[in-house]
Amino acid sequence: MPTNKDLVQTVATGAGISAVTGATVGATVAVLTNSPVRTFAISTGLNCGVFGATFFAVRESFLTYQRSKNPLYGLKDSQTRDVDDLVSSTMAGVTTGGLLSAAYRGSRGVIPGSIMFGTFCAGTQLLYSAANRWRQDKILEKESGNEVVAKSIWEYIKMPSWSPIRQLSNDEYNEILDNQLKALEEEMRVIEKELKEKRVQ
Repeated sequence: MPTNKDLVQTVATGAGISAVTGATVGATVAVLTNSPVRTFAISTGLNCGVFGATFFAVRESFLTYQRSKNPLYGLKDSQTRDVDDLVSSTMAGVTTGGLLSAAYRGSRGVIPGSIMFGTFCAGTQLLYSAANRWRQDKILEKESGNEVVAKSIWEYIKMPSWSPIRQLSNDEYNEILDNQLKALEEEMRVIEKELKEKRVQ
Protein backbone atom coordinates (compact mmCIF):
# COMPACT_ATOMS: atom_id res chain seq x y z
CA MET A 1 0.00 0.00 0.00
CA PRO A 2 1.53 3.35 -1.02
CA THR A 3 2.28 5.87 1.73
CA ASN A 4 1.17 9.50 1.83
CA LYS A 5 4.67 10.51 0.75
CA ASP A 6 4.41 8.28 -2.32
CA LEU A 7 1.00 9.72 -3.19
CA VAL A 8 2.25 13.31 -2.89
CA GLN A 9 5.28 12.47 -5.01
CA THR A 10 3.11 10.85 -7.70
CA VAL A 11 0.75 13.84 -7.82
CA ALA A 12 3.64 16.32 -7.89
CA THR A 13 5.43 14.39 -10.64
CA GLY A 14 2.27 14.12 -12.74
CA ALA A 15 1.49 17.81 -12.30
CA GLY A 16 5.06 18.78 -13.18
CA ILE A 17 5.14 16.66 -16.33
CA SER A 18 1.74 18.02 -17.38
CA ALA A 19 2.87 21.61 -16.81
CA VAL A 20 6.13 21.17 -18.75
CA THR A 21 4.31 19.43 -21.60
CA GLY A 22 1.67 22.16 -21.71
CA ALA A 23 4.28 24.92 -21.66
CA THR A 24 6.22 23.24 -24.48
CA VAL A 25 3.11 22.82 -26.62
CA GLY A 26 2.04 26.40 -25.87
CA ALA A 27 5.44 27.79 -26.85
CA THR A 28 5.44 25.73 -30.05
CA VAL A 29 1.97 26.96 -31.02
CA ALA A 30 2.99 30.53 -30.23
CA VAL A 31 6.02 30.28 -32.52
CA LEU A 32 3.95 28.77 -35.34
CA THR A 33 1.21 31.41 -35.03
CA ASN A 34 3.61 34.31 -34.41
CA SER A 35 2.08 34.99 -30.97
CA PRO A 36 3.75 36.00 -27.68
CA VAL A 37 5.73 32.91 -26.67
CA ARG A 38 6.02 33.66 -22.95
CA THR A 39 2.29 34.36 -22.55
CA PHE A 40 1.24 31.19 -24.37
CA ALA A 41 3.81 29.03 -22.58
CA ILE A 42 2.85 30.26 -19.11
CA SER A 43 -0.89 30.06 -19.80
CA THR A 44 -0.91 26.53 -21.22
CA GLY A 45 1.65 25.38 -18.66
CA LEU A 46 -0.51 26.57 -15.75
CA ASN A 47 -3.70 25.12 -17.24
CA CYS A 48 -2.10 21.74 -17.90
CA GLY A 49 -0.45 21.78 -14.48
CA VAL A 50 -3.80 22.38 -12.76
CA PHE A 51 -5.39 19.61 -14.81
CA GLY A 52 -2.51 17.23 -14.06
CA ALA A 53 -2.54 17.94 -10.32
CA THR A 54 -6.32 17.48 -10.09
CA PHE A 55 -6.31 14.37 -12.27
CA PHE A 56 -3.52 12.55 -10.43
CA ALA A 57 -4.87 13.53 -7.00
CA VAL A 58 -8.30 12.10 -7.85
CA ARG A 59 -6.80 9.06 -9.60
CA GLU A 60 -4.55 8.15 -6.67
CA SER A 61 -7.48 8.56 -4.26
CA PHE A 62 -9.62 6.13 -6.29
CA LEU A 63 -6.69 3.75 -6.73
CA THR A 64 -5.86 3.70 -3.02
CA TYR A 65 -9.49 3.02 -2.11
CA GLN A 66 -9.82 0.20 -4.66
CA ARG A 67 -6.61 -1.51 -3.55
CA SER A 68 -7.58 -1.22 0.12
CA LYS A 69 -10.51 -3.55 -0.65
CA ASN A 70 -8.42 -6.26 -2.32
CA PRO A 71 -7.40 -8.07 0.91
CA LEU A 72 -11.08 -8.45 1.85
CA TYR A 73 -11.59 -10.58 -1.27
CA GLY A 74 -8.27 -12.41 -1.04
CA LEU A 75 -6.86 -10.59 -4.07
CA LYS A 76 -3.41 -9.17 -4.72
CA ASP A 77 -2.84 -5.74 -6.26
CA SER A 78 -1.07 -7.38 -9.21
CA GLN A 79 -4.22 -9.38 -10.01
CA THR A 80 -6.46 -6.33 -10.27
CA ARG A 81 -3.92 -3.81 -11.50
CA ASP A 82 -5.25 -3.35 -15.04
CA VAL A 83 -8.88 -3.02 -13.95
CA ASP A 84 -7.99 -0.74 -11.03
CA ASP A 85 -5.90 1.50 -13.28
CA LEU A 86 -8.63 1.68 -15.92
CA VAL A 87 -11.43 2.48 -13.47
CA SER A 88 -9.32 5.01 -11.55
CA SER A 89 -8.12 6.81 -14.68
CA THR A 90 -11.62 6.92 -16.16
CA MET A 91 -13.20 8.23 -12.96
CA ALA A 92 -10.40 10.76 -12.53
CA GLY A 93 -10.88 11.93 -16.11
CA VAL A 94 -14.63 12.27 -15.64
CA THR A 95 -14.24 14.12 -12.32
CA THR A 96 -11.43 16.40 -13.45
CA GLY A 97 -13.05 17.14 -16.79
CA GLY A 98 -16.33 18.02 -15.11
CA LEU A 99 -14.74 20.24 -12.45
CA LEU A 100 -12.47 22.17 -14.79
CA SER A 101 -15.16 22.53 -17.46
CA ALA A 102 -17.49 23.95 -14.81
CA ALA A 103 -14.77 26.36 -13.66
CA TYR A 104 -13.86 27.59 -17.15
CA ARG A 105 -17.14 27.24 -19.08
CA GLY A 106 -19.87 27.18 -16.46
CA SER A 107 -22.45 24.50 -15.68
CA ARG A 108 -23.18 23.83 -19.36
CA GLY A 109 -19.69 22.45 -19.84
CA VAL A 110 -19.83 19.84 -17.06
CA ILE A 111 -21.39 16.93 -18.97
CA PRO A 112 -19.46 17.41 -22.27
CA GLY A 113 -16.22 17.93 -20.34
CA SER A 114 -16.78 14.84 -18.20
CA ILE A 115 -17.54 12.64 -21.21
CA MET A 116 -14.67 13.97 -23.32
CA PHE A 117 -11.97 13.76 -20.64
CA GLY A 118 -13.30 10.47 -19.26
CA THR A 119 -13.18 8.85 -22.70
CA PHE A 120 -9.73 10.28 -23.43
CA CYS A 121 -8.29 9.09 -20.11
CA ALA A 122 -9.84 5.62 -20.48
CA GLY A 123 -8.38 5.22 -23.97
CA THR A 124 -4.98 6.47 -22.87
CA GLN A 125 -4.94 4.07 -19.91
CA LEU A 126 -5.85 1.12 -22.16
CA LEU A 127 -2.98 1.95 -24.51
CA TYR A 128 -0.57 2.38 -21.59
CA SER A 129 -1.58 -0.97 -20.08
CA ALA A 130 -1.21 -2.67 -23.47
CA ALA A 131 2.27 -1.17 -23.91
CA ASN A 132 3.22 -2.28 -20.40
CA ARG A 133 2.11 -5.88 -21.07
CA TRP A 134 4.04 -5.87 -24.35
CA ARG A 135 7.15 -4.68 -22.49
CA GLN A 136 6.73 -7.40 -19.86
CA ASP A 137 6.41 -10.08 -22.56
CA LYS A 138 9.61 -8.84 -24.20
CA ILE A 139 11.47 -8.96 -20.88
CA LEU A 140 10.25 -12.51 -20.19
CA GLU A 141 11.21 -13.52 -23.72
CA LYS A 142 14.77 -12.28 -23.21
CA GLU A 143 15.12 -13.88 -19.78
CA SER A 144 13.75 -17.28 -20.84
CA GLY A 145 15.52 -17.36 -24.18
CA ASN A 146 12.40 -18.83 -25.78
CA GLU A 147 10.66 -17.18 -28.68
CA VAL A 148 7.20 -15.98 -27.71
CA VAL A 149 4.38 -16.35 -30.23
CA ALA A 150 3.76 -12.98 -31.86
CA LYS A 151 0.58 -11.23 -30.77
CA SER A 152 -1.40 -8.45 -32.36
CA ILE A 153 -1.75 -5.15 -30.52
CA TRP A 154 -5.42 -5.97 -29.79
CA GLU A 155 -4.41 -9.01 -27.74
CA TYR A 156 -2.56 -6.73 -25.32
CA ILE A 157 -5.63 -4.53 -24.77
CA LYS A 158 -7.69 -6.34 -22.15
CA MET A 159 -11.17 -5.06 -21.46
CA PRO A 160 -12.77 -5.68 -18.04
CA SER A 161 -15.41 -8.42 -17.85
CA TRP A 162 -18.21 -5.91 -17.23
CA SER A 163 -17.40 -3.90 -20.35
CA PRO A 164 -19.89 -4.19 -23.26
CA ILE A 165 -16.86 -4.21 -25.57
CA ARG A 166 -14.75 -7.35 -25.65
CA GLN A 167 -12.29 -9.10 -27.91
CA LEU A 168 -13.54 -12.07 -29.93
CA SER A 169 -11.57 -15.29 -30.00
CA ASN A 170 -10.72 -16.91 -33.34
CA ASP A 171 -13.38 -19.58 -32.78
CA GLU A 172 -16.05 -16.97 -32.01
CA TYR A 173 -15.08 -14.93 -35.06
CA ASN A 174 -15.20 -18.01 -37.31
CA GLU A 175 -18.60 -18.94 -35.87
CA ILE A 176 -19.95 -15.46 -36.67
CA LEU A 177 -18.63 -15.72 -40.23
CA ASP A 178 -20.20 -19.17 -40.63
CA ASN A 179 -23.56 -17.89 -39.39
CA GLN A 180 -23.42 -14.95 -41.79
CA LEU A 181 -22.53 -17.28 -44.66
CA LYS A 182 -25.44 -19.57 -43.81
CA ALA A 183 -27.79 -16.59 -43.66
CA LEU A 184 -26.60 -15.42 -47.10
CA GLU A 185 -27.03 -18.91 -48.55
CA GLU A 186 -30.56 -19.06 -47.14
CA GLU A 187 -31.38 -15.67 -48.66
CA MET A 188 -30.01 -16.85 -52.01
CA ARG A 189 -32.23 -19.94 -51.90
CA VAL A 190 -35.28 -17.80 -51.13
CA ILE A 191 -34.48 -15.42 -54.00
CA GLU A 192 -33.92 -18.31 -56.44
CA LYS A 193 -37.22 -19.88 -55.36
CA GLU A 194 -39.09 -16.60 -55.92
CA LEU A 195 -37.49 -16.18 -59.36
CA LYS A 196 -38.53 -19.70 -60.38
CA GLU A 197 -42.10 -19.07 -59.22
CA LYS A 198 -42.27 -15.85 -61.25
CA ARG A 199 -40.96 -17.62 -64.36
CA VAL A 200 -43.59 -20.33 -64.01
CA GLN A 201 -46.34 -17.71 -63.78
